[in-house]
Amino acid sequence: MHKIEVIKRNGSIVTFNKEKIEKVLEKIDKEVKFIDKVTIKQMMDDIVIKINGHTRMSVEAIQDIVFYTLCTNGLFEQAKAFQTYRTQRAEQRLKEANGVFRHMTDIVDVGDRENSNKNSMLPSVQRDLIAGEYFRYILEKNIDKELWAAHRKKTIHWHDSDVDTKLTNCCLFNIEDMLRNGTRITNADVCQPNSVGTAMNIAMQIMASISASQYGGVSLPNFNEVFAEYAKKNFKKNFMRAYNDKLSTETNISRVTEEDIEKKFGEINSGNEKLAAEKHVEFQIAKERTAKDIYDACQLFEYQTNSILGSASQTPFSTITFNIPTSWESEHIILSYLKVRQTGLGEKHIPAIFPKLSYMVVDGYNFKKGDKYFYITEEVSKCIANTYYPDILFYSKDDYDAGKYYARMGCRSRVNHEYQVDGQYQHYGRFNYGVATLNVPQIALDVLKDERYGGAEGNRLERFLDILEKRKDLMKKAIQTRFENVRHLQAKKAPILFQYGGIARLEPDDSIEELLKTDRASVSYGFLGLDDAVRILSDDKENISTEKGHEMGIAIMEAIRKQADEIKVETGLPVSVYGTPAESSIATFFSKDVENYGDIMPEWLREREYYTNSFHFSSELPIDSFDKIDVEAPFIKYCNGGNIMYVENGGKTYNNEAIIELIQYAHDAGIEYFAVNTISDVCYECGYTGEISYNEKTASYKCPHCGNEDGMKMKIQRRCCGYISNYNITHALEGRMKEIKNRAIHVK
Repeated sequence: MHKIEVIKRNGSIVTFNKEKIEKVLEKIDKEVKFIDKVTIKQMMDDIVIKINGHTRMSVEAIQDIVFYTLCTNGLFEQAKAFQTYRTQRAEQRLKEANGVFRHMTDIVDVGDRENSNKNSMLPSVQRDLIAGEYFRYILEKNIDKELWAAHRKKTIHWHDSDVDTKLTNCCLFNIEDMLRNGTRITNADVCQPNSVGTAMNIAMQIMASISASQYGGVSLPNFNEVFAEYAKKNFKKNFMRAYNDKLSTETNISRVTEEDIEKKFGEINSGNEKLAAEKHVEFQIAKERTAKDIYDACQLFEYQTNSILGSASQTPFSTITFNIPTSWESEHIILSYLKVRQTGLGEKHIPAIFPKLSYMVVDGYNFKKGDKYFYITEEVSKCIANTYYPDILFYSKDDYDAGKYYARMGCRSRVNHEYQVDGQYQHYGRFNYGVATLNVPQIALDVLKDERYGGAEGNRLERFLDILEKRKDLMKKAIQTRFENVRHLQAKKAPILFQYGGIARLEPDDSIEELLKTDRASVSYGFLGLDDAVRILSDDKENISTEKGHEMGIAIMEAIRKQADEIKVETGLPVSVYGTPAESSIATFFSKDVENYGDIMPEWLREREYYTNSFHFSSELPIDSFDKIDVEAPFIKYCNGGNIMYVENGGKTYNNEAIIELIQYAHDAGIEYFAVNTISDVCYECGYTGEISYNEKTASYKCPHCGNEDGMKMKIQRRCCGYISNYNITHALEGRMKEIKNRAIHVK
């Protein structure tokens, strides 16, 4: 039998598989018996002969042949049963489609709260959300049925089901290579820039293009060092301009060249002490002009980032990371960006929410008084106190000096730190291609369910670990499916990433499959609700801050990490454990578990109405900031695919010295990635600054001073789970909004 292509109802093309028809005939056989099995085989042979005369057929045409064959062989009852089957399937498809259309209509009428950074009242956003419903519908039709059932039950969460997951997720794109060696953005070829302003402008266009070519966050590593290379060009031009301006006013010589200067003084740069001493005036003018160039470039980058509307009808999820500076220009880029962020956007000086800022802290460089760049860390602490950012990445001096340091992808995704090419650690061209998250509290609820209805006895933790082990095949299948979805992606389908240097420079028809198998990439085994599981198993007598609860939490994390490592070996894929930043899943997991476990779910959990992210201590429980760091630090090492640790600083915007103390304590405790959440709300009606509380009944914020509830006349910024959101404009799901409201303050 030659190859026959089948055109499915969704327009996709697959190879004809006669086993699918055999299964349908077997279903019919249960209702209306065929004479014998031989008859089914005869029907199949007859059907295949008729189909074999074609090279491409639609599903409906094949079904017509089946119906006709049954009739011509006198099997009228069977033909009738087959036609009934077709009708029922068509009605089911129509019912499902109507459900999708109803949700689409609801999006237009009442909006959607699943993504905190999307204003679902805007038509452009509604269009994107409606497209998301279509992708969910298509995913349900094509994904493994067991996986989809687990996703629907919320045993696991298949992330980003509203996008085409044949694309990659988040990345550390190779900005250094793209600027130095050129790239292509849509239809424009771009060559190496000659100024810091142009370089940052191009970088922003690259980030927007990459954001449209994947579905996760875009991270720009080593921001200050990358752009210092171009700021040095500004310094050289500014020095030559100042030198020649002074020369033309004092002599008859109109101008000299760079070569003339460098023959006498050496290379023209901000670190040339001889040039600074002998041409002090020109040197200082050059620094002042270059400082302004840098500030203007940073300001433009900030405004562009927050004004560009990406393909997903939202500001691109972007992160920039500052590393240790090696020049005056590099230092000044960090300081300028911190100033730009604190100055804010527009007349109201609202701090930007993108890009997310990260800052590397290394003992010996910028960690403590006496370190050369500690003064920058002091400025960072002031920026944190007023704007939430930067978040802090810790590295040892030995690792940093060896080049073993990395930015995070998106809001927290962590690359494999050991991956090298030709003996060099790779800061750029790294990426993630998907996440599946395990519902850890649900396993604890299964333990209680087995006790109540199955008579199970014995150690709860041991039974929990037994059930967790049974989840392994499901998580393995989810990870393999992520790989299968992306493996056939050709470079030309995401050219900015895979043809023009974002991640690689492949030929247009090249597949990215081999990249997916290396530790240059990652695929994530996510989890959430560790502390909730401990509290459920112990009847809320323990949590991860108690001695016994901590031991339980460690045992669970060890099992999860072991499972992920086994899946990595068994599949040959770069699997790692990810402390999931579940924006909506903390609410959707809970809601589904209430449906299925409501009679055994603990009262404290039913009243709270959400789960806790990752390995974090329950956010509503009181704990001192230093104790919280100590409690969560031991869990960091298990999350080799991504983690972050937070403390809540409340509205103490003046508290930058305490923030430095927290940074130093977190470093010494072994935290890898650290953040301080500081609330700085503003009411523009009366000028009140401080914390403005959320009213669950009205789903709005209300100024405690003047009673203003108009979201457009206030600034409300909160960290949802990784990024900051403007909650006076957008909202998350109800469970997430409650979690944000209930957060205990840790800094006293």
